Amino acid sequence: MSLNTLKPLTITVLFCFFVSIAARAQGFDNIVSGFKNADAAAIAKNFEGNVEITIKTGSTSYSKSQAEMVLKSFFAAHKPKAFNVAHEGTSPQGSKYFIGNLTTAAGNYRTYVYAKTVKTELVIQEIRFEEQ
Repeated sequence: MSLNTLKPLTITVLFCFFVSIAARAQGFDNIVSGFKNADAAAIAKNFEGNVEITIKTGSTSYSKSQAEMVLKSFFAAHKPKAFNVAHEGTSPQGSKYFIGNLTTAAGNYRTYVYAKTVKTELVIQEIRFEEQ
């Protein structure tokens, strides 16, 4: 391979790498925006298969469409006034998570979201709302 052939190939590989990193970083931004705007459909775009949702003390595993309906119902009863991320990180197993504070008209909730990366996309596995 000549140097002239290698240069465009290197640029293409680097471009793809940075685009995938940027897409992965935006995953939580879209989810957080969904919580701020009570947009269950935006959050559900990050569901794959079953999602475990815990509200207060009851925990159930739902299909993607059921989980979206549960979130819609939750947001209808608990209209968000504010949402902010208090902490985010990565578990030793590679799962990503964030912990946020959801202020609603009906009370305040500590919110936990656990996700894993599947083919460069963040996929939500669990959402917990704990009343404060």
